[in-house]
Amino acid sequence: MIDMEPVPNPAEELKQKTKLVYILYLINTVVPFLGIIGVIIAYSAVKDAPPGPRSHFIFQIRTFWLNLLYGLMVVLLCFVLVGFLLIPVLYVWYLARVIVGLLRAVENRPIDNPRSWVAW
Repeated sequence: MIDMEPVPNPAEELKQKTKLVYILYLINTVVPFLGIIGVIIAYSAVKDAPPGPRSHFIFQIRTFWLNLLYGLMVVLLCFVLVGFLLIPVLYVWYLARVIVGLLRAVENRPIDNPRSWVAW
């Protein structure tokens, strides 16, 4: 008998990576620093990905960096008390981007404008 190993499907692997990054981003809301692992995965996959998955990876990378930038701005604004009001806004914005991206990944739909500030 010939032992046949399953042939890896690159398209399926990319779909799984996009979903994995979104899930890491979701878990990052309760377990800090998992987002770093997610953005590393996105950076490693974006270069060779076809346009559909590439749009997700670009979106994920931007989500990470924008969240970090806005998070630092909110922390600084907490010194003048305004930042405390912006914490829930940033949280909802981050969750909305991650959930919309994950839903589109599950539906095999690309992100229409991965460089936008919002996901819809």
